[in-house]
Amino acid sequence: MQLPKLTGSVLSGLHCFLIAADQMSFTRAAEILCLTQSAVSHKIKNLEDSLGVQLFIRQPRKLLLTEEGKRLKAVVAQNFGDIAHELRDLKTLELSGDFNVSVPPTFAQTWLLPRLKHFIDKYPALRFHLRTRNDLVDFQTESFDCAIYFGHGKYAGLHSEKLMDESMVPVCSPQYAQEYYLHNNPDLLINCMLLHDAAPWARAGRNDEWQYWAQTNGIQLPENSCTFDRADLALQAAENGLGIAMGRHSFVDQQLKDGRLVVPFDMAVQSPLSYYVVCRQDATISPRIKAFQEWLHSEIAEF
Repeated sequence: MQLPKLTGSVLSGLHCFLIAADQMSFTRAAEILCLTQSAVSHKIKNLEDSLGVQLFIRQPRKLLLTEEGKRLKAVVAQNFGDIAHELRDLKTLELSGDFNVSVPPTFAQTWLLPRLKHFIDKYPALRFHLRTRNDLVDFQTESFDCAIYFGHGKYAGLHSEKLMDESMVPVCSPQYAQEYYLHNNPDLLINCMLLHDAAPWARAGRNDEWQYWAQTNGIQLPENSCTFDRADLALQAAENGLGIAMGRHSFVDQQLKDGRLVVPFDMAVQSPLSYYVVCRQDATISPRIKAFQEWLHSEIAEF
């Protein structure tokens, strides 16, 4: 496929095409671009005419990419991502401007937020934008400077720097431990209600954390369970006496100190996963990311 002269119309059409191909809907693309559906359809048709190829197979209530469309989407996503990051870096080479970070929800709530004021006070010219999610960021098409992942640390085409390891241990309310005679009796776990974080990390199974802990310790798990889409909800349910949850050290430190949660049997295991700061390979020299990493390491050293 040979691209004609890159006029403003063609560039506008390529951007419109990328949004439509990502959404697989002219209607949703129109909403994102603040255009009418007919305007989006017109831009795509003009682009197809300029290229001399069909990019979409238009079916009733459904769009499909042609092979040419798939190829073009891959190229445009890569290059538009590069342009967006370069433009932002040109504007914010100093420690100022917008700084966009993706963080797992419970890690953000229980560990990062109580410390975040220290970072913002240290770099007041940065406008910090925090977004929480368990799934991985698409750094080619999404405007994130970096992300914190809980995982194995290997992400194709990306740079990752280890922050800290994690350990995990079952936790429950003091009353629940007493009611089920759990203190130093891990075999009685079979009588309990298990509280699961159904999404402890990207692409995890709903009971992966409990299964790993049980296999490591040779403990049989009960059938009764409740699942939640965030670890903090499972921990809050445990605090309210609903059952027993798997607590990561970074999540339950304060609740254990306050006595809101207890460890009925001290059988902590080292998690197979750790926390990492992840960014594009070409963003490792970013002053903002370097400052954020250094601050994170200093906070972890005091944790």
